[in-house]
Amino acid sequence: MSETFAVAETQEWKQARRAAFAQDVLSAFTHRPADLLPFEDVRQKLQLHNVRYLGLEDVPLDQIVGSVGRYMDFTRAFFPRQDSMQDRWRRVDQLTMTGGGLPPAELYKVGQAYFVRDGNHRVSVARQHDAPSIQAYVWEYQTRVPLEPNTDVDDLLCKAAHAAFLERMNIDCLCPDVHVELTQPDGYQDLLCEIETFQQAISQIDERKVDLDEAVTLWCEMQYAPIVEIIRQRNILPEFPGRTEADVYLWLRRNQEELEVRYGHQVLMEDAAADLAKRFGEKPSPARQIKKAVGRVAEGVGELGGRLVESIAPGEKAQGDDAIAVALLASVRRVATTTPPYRFRGTTRDEWSVWRTEFRERLWDLLGVGDRPWQPYGPDELGVKVEERTRVDGLWRELIWLNTEEELRVPVYLFLPAQVDEPRPAVIVFPGHGAITQTAGLEKSYQRANALELARAGFVTLTMELRGFGRLGALGHLQIDAAAQLVGRTWYGLLVQDGMRAIDYLLTRPEVDPARIGATGIGAGGALTMYTAALDERVRVALINSYLGKYVVTSLDEEHCPCNDIPGILRYAEMGDVAALIAPRPVMFVNGRRDPATTNAARGSFAIVQQTYRLLGAARRVKLIEPEEMGHYFDNQLAIGWFRRWLARNQVFP
Repeated sequence: MSETFAVAETQEWKQARRAAFAQDVLSAFTHRPADLLPFEDVRQKLQLHNVRYLGLEDVPLDQIVGSVGRYMDFTRAFFPRQDSMQDRWRRVDQLTMTGGGLPPAELYKVGQAYFVRDGNHRVSVARQHDAPSIQAYVWEYQTRVPLEPNTDVDDLLCKAAHAAFLERMNIDCLCPDVHVELTQPDGYQDLLCEIETFQQAISQIDERKVDLDEAVTLWCEMQYAPIVEIIRQRNILPEFPGRTEADVYLWLRRNQEELEVRYGHQVLMEDAAADLAKRFGEKPSPARQIKKAVGRVAEGVGELGGRLVESIAPGEKAQGDDAIAVALLASVRRVATTTPPYRFRGTTRDEWSVWRTEFRERLWDLLGVGDRPWQPYGPDELGVKVEERTRVDGLWRELIWLNTEEELRVPVYLFLPAQVDEPRPAVIVFPGHGAITQTAGLEKSYQRANALELARAGFVTLTMELRGFGRLGALGHLQIDAAAQLVGRTWYGLLVQDGMRAIDYLLTRPEVDPARIGATGIGAGGALTMYTAALDERVRVALINSYLGKYVVTSLDEEHCPCNDIPGILRYAEMGDVAALIAPRPVMFVNGRRDPATTNAARGSFAIVQQTYRLLGAARRVKLIEPEEMGHYFDNQLAIGWFRRWLARNQVFP
């Protein structure tokens, strides 16, 4: 092989690898899938059984969307992901460069979509050379869920999810007059969870085991069909062009959930429908607003994405720095495309218990919370000092200093009712990036005096100063984080320790019921709520505002504070896995649609959390609320409703 061909092949390979990295990184921001579809998964979901041989055909490359066995080795556009593939890829490329051509591949056809049975490298090289088609031997599978020639990837995923839903629930056979089809694939997970929760509720009411077929039939009759009738009577569907009745059903159910939490009582579906139409009927549909928001996110990170791509396409003048960038970012890509080891895959409570114990220990160490096992502080170790006691709106506000470790005293504000006849539920309120003067209502901010407002609603509340802010601002929080990482700790880990000491203190107060403690916060405060609740069972109820998403998204977003980056976390878990540690205790995630700090990645993480709650028979205790008009601020009304619901005396959580 001549030197010219060798150089050309090397260049082709490098371009293909850069393209793979670019597609993977940018997919995190655009939320477009970067992976090939696994044929076996699609075969099972679409119930593909009957196959026939079609012969040798010219197949358009842009219709090849999956692979039988190499779906993780290539991106959706068949760019290679692994450096170990170089030799084989270049051998195939050599056939093209020397005029030898590519031998036919072997493909499976499903509708008008194709999956590689043999010849993944051949397809990859052909795509790199911008060939319009490839010769292949083709076998066709018949499917009852048709895939049209213009079906895009999202449609394919949606049809697969639809087929899986029908296979699991058998709804088309049990209720042939009911048509349930969504335009967004993640919605089927919500429907599955809703029906299984409905099944559990009916079983409890009837005091007998209700099988799934009966539950599906009753759900169609008692829940789905009546709501669809409301949609038709109110002529709501035209307000959401391109969507189905099932789409609107899901939006109505989510809107109903939000209203019930917000107002603390049951909301009729007719009222939820009227509210949805009033708020969104004359505006762009939620789906279009979401698409627009994604566009804003993608636009906002365009410069960053460009620099990331450029970092793995170094020029001759900056080889060293670019090589470091390649190593760091490539590791993120590799890990981000692999299911993390602490993703819960069990099917029994015993398996869940083992997973929870092992994962908590791992998370504790990743955060660097401190020594294990945890040793609570008593009154002597806490060394409590009350600096001031002030009357505010019928409440007592106490400024207290307490020890959270041997050499550190942390200020907290404690709000108490003026008169306490019996122990009350308490809520620890973690500030976001700000001081406790904001959460206590002494300074206006997006935190909206949440500690004060929850106290006005009848809760004992404690809000704790964060290291690096307010009275503890002698060093910035990023300086503290950098120093902490030198000794295997993190800023968040230090704050979780402080938060657990604050809970130690709450348990010394006679005004507090130790069995009814909640936690909440927004942004960084939401993160602290998640980590503390995940690690400390004393937190019985949690509300996490403006945080749930995915680490792989936040870590590459310049708008997010580096304090969110937990060293090594993606080697073990994604954010949804961490949040699942809160199960089976009640937790609500609140992400405003207009909040620039959150993304649509939250719904994927929420599905991970839901799976654990469903296994534990606690699906009603977990919610993701996404208010359409909400930006980056704490919603006191939702928080009050949530804590009133779950911190009542009669609530018991195993």
